[in-house]
Amino acid sequence: MTGQEQHEYKASLRVFSESLALPDLVAALGEPTRSYDIGDLVSPRRLDSLRRTSAYWSLGSRAQRTDPLDEHIAELVTFVDAHRREIDALRDRAQIDVFCGVFTGDDTKAASLSRPA
Repeated sequence: MTGQEQHEYKASLRVFSESLALPDLVAALGEPTRSYDIGDLVSPRRLDSLRRTSAYWSLGSRAQRTDPLDEHIAELVTFVDAHRREIDALRDRAQIDVFCGVFTGDDTKAASLSRPA
């Protein structure tokens, strides 16, 4: 490296719901990148672990981690625009946000963006 630190980025559209099961979210939005369902074990390796109280559906951007953060977000905005009706229908029964991660050599920063109430 030339002394300039290379950052890496990640962004995901996330949907959490305590009243909709994962199959409902998949039916509305398609296959996720990551997910879990209500009742799934928090730690699948431990049978005595807690059970999840909400369903989780997440779509990660396909941009390379070294691509600028705005490219990651633009990809998710394109998905949201194409699924506007479905997302609007989920709004009353789910929490929807965009997770953004910035990974540097010595520190990691993250933020979530959600629609104001």
